Amino acid sequence: MEIIMQKTALLFVNGEPPKDIPSNIKDYTYIACTDGAYHSYLFTSAIEPDFIIGDLDSIDSTRAIPLKTQIIHTPDQSKPDFEKALLFLNSKGVTSFSIYGASGGASDHFLGNLSIAMQYYHQFNMMFYDNYCHFFFADHHQIIHHVKNRIISLMPLSTVTSLTITGFKYPLTNQTLVLGGYISLRNKAIDDRVEISFKNGDLLILVQNNFN
Repeated sequence: MEIIMQKTALLFVNGEPPKDIPSNIKDYTYIACTDGAYHSYLFTSAIEPDFIIGDLDSIDSTRAIPLKTQIIHTPDQSKPDFEKALLFLNSKGVTSFSIYGASGGASDHFLGNLSIAMQYYHQFNMMFYDNYCHFFFADHHQIIHHVKNRIISLMPLSTVTSLTITGFKYPLTNQTLVLGGYISLRNKAIDDRVEISFKNGDLLILVQNNFN
């Protein structure tokens, strides 16, 4: 039987530069960035991306591009560079993404990136990392390990129904979360393993980094 390995990508976008670059970059099928991310911060690192993707409005001709790096010009102005990077990498077979730089920086960029993530999270596996936390859209039944004493926030991006959480300082049972109403911010994990389940809706989970 043929074993098909999942293709993965480490993707950098043009938000707040990460203080810590992941150490496991060799584990990814591809390393990619938007043109804004490369010329804002990635060019100063030791990382040589396989692809620089975008409309190239941020290209600085005075900065050298690694010989191995392919420039992918995507001039379509109807889509942001983050979305175009996701779609290009998916065309290469990638379905799992670790994403840095999607938050921080300009607030409208962050909100736009969340909107794009909400559009594609049923299709792709996306984990976002920044200098405060990592965050992702939850499955309807989610177990998170190794989080004791960390702050965890649950943000509904549509109405979330029948939410039950265990392993937290403030547990919830059959709760509805809604923007403009009840939400769950800065709860604390009191167990090393927490469990989150809900019936309907789009739920963003934000887990504080363990060094904060």
